Amino acid sequence: MNQLSLLLENRVLIASVTGWLVAQVLKTIIHTFITKDFNIERMYGSGGMPSSHSATVCALSTSALMIYGIGSFEFAISIILAVIVMHDAMGVRRETGIQAKVLNELIEVFAA
Repeated sequence: MNQLSLLLENRVLIASVTGWLVAQVLKTIIHTFITKDFNIERMYGSGGMPSSHSATVCALSTSALMIYGIGSFEFAISIILAVIVMHDAMGVRRETGIQAKVLNELIEVFAA
């Protein structure tokens, strides 16, 4: 039981999980508002905006900064991780957009 209570008292972990949860809930609400269709998969699925990956690492870095300070190794590790995750997410979104354009062009060519 002591290990569980230590885990639940970890403010950096709680902030990170909260960041992920808020992004997933917002993603579900936005999807429901735009499509007028509630899809529970939006709560646990990946993709869409806001990015739950980016929200999680931003919450991780922000909480590490606030708790340990700007000179700490905890903040250094978390900010490097956040930069990598967000840079990769931008690249994936860009490549997905390019692929979608090509697929739409192919559909137009073959459907005609």
